[in-house]
Amino acid sequence: MSIFSKLTSSIRLGRKPKPAASPARAPATAHTIPTVKFDPALVTESVQANLKSKIRKIKEFNESHFAVVYDAALHSISTGRDQATLFNAILGLHLPGMTKKRASEISLDLINKATALTSRDRQVGLGIKYAIWVYSGAPCQLNPRTPSDKDIQQDAAHKAANGKRYKVDKGLLLNGRLAFPGEEEGCKCISQPVIPGFD
Repeated sequence: MSIFSKLTSSIRLGRKPKPAASPARAPATAHTIPTVKFDPALVTESVQANLKSKIRKIKEFNESHFAVVYDAALHSISTGRDQATLFNAILGLHLPGMTKKRASEISLDLINKATALTSRDRQVGLGIKYAIWVYSGAPCQLNPRTPSDKDIQQDAAHKAANGKRYKVDKGLLLNGRLAFPGEEEGCKCISQPVIPGFD
């Protein structure tokens, strides 16, 4: 049985895992991250292809890890940003040097990028042509505690993009290239669709 299968077997069998502590006392970990309802049909072929590409670019993984990470990521996205499943699958690979912090960064980044692309695909599908870039207020940096020059430059550009309108199918020109909210590493921005007649 694969690692991912073991992680999800209780879900498929309809069993509910017993909590280790009462909800009021449970520690805030990746295991207690809240999820939201999500339509799995929104995970389009383009989202799946993009997810595969992103996973293959992560230096800690090789081809032997791909199926476990991809299946867990797809499950996490399809069930509404269930980061714990992906986080646990990555840690379950027992990769040398893989810390909980790095597993959390990878899982959150993959979910954020897939969510951003899903949102964009949905907007295009609904005929929405423009959206507003919304800066979250949190630094758009991969390492906020020790930001690199690239992190600092990216965050400044994303902060300056706040409130700007862009074409949903094209993106917004930032630092010399087209970008979309939530799709660059460390980006926490979102988009606000412009509905004709309400803008």
